[in-house]
Amino acid sequence: MHLKESMTFLKRFASSPRRIGSVAPSSKFLTRAMLDRVNWDEANFIAELGAGTGVFTREIVKRAKPDAKILVFEIDPALQKMIREEHPDHKGLSLHSDAQELENYMHDNGINELDYVISSLPFTVLPPKMTVRILNAVKHALKPEGHFIAYQYSSIMRHVLQKKFSSIKTRFVLRNIPPAFVYDCMM
Repeated sequence: MHLKESMTFLKRFASSPRRIGSVAPSSKFLTRAMLDRVNWDEANFIAELGAGTGVFTREIVKRAKPDAKILVFEIDPALQKMIREEHPDHKGLSLHSDAQELENYMHDNGINELDYVISSLPFTVLPPKMTVRILNAVKHALKPEGHFIAYQYSSIMRHVLQKKFSSIKTRFVLRNIPPAFVYDCMM
């Protein structure tokens, strides 16, 4: 699966670098750095933005409580298909395309507030207005003690996140292609 996943990812990146944002799927080290920040015993409602080939999705499904609701967002139809085929019977998982519509999909799935939003979106290459809409949706969607956990390949987004969230913890993950900053943001 890893070679096929990597080749699919590279092909999708080559055809749409502004939508994919990376040349390779996230490493196990980045996955751990992101998902070890989640308190899985208390995570009932989770959203994943920019799922790609489903590296984080796979781990979220493994770690989440059986009754957790997981909203997965991926805009690329080929990558959506991979995720759908890997998780055909997971009742709590729903797949969507536009992260800007996060709040609408929450309501459609009977979710008032999210405990966690896990993001792989390449904010620095997205149109600025889209980034603002997504971050506003995340801020409105999270419960007061909820977490927005995102990685980026530079520290450019830190000042934008500081305007939206009162607490940000940063970790640098060297063992990823490319290395990444992980931001754990709270209201």
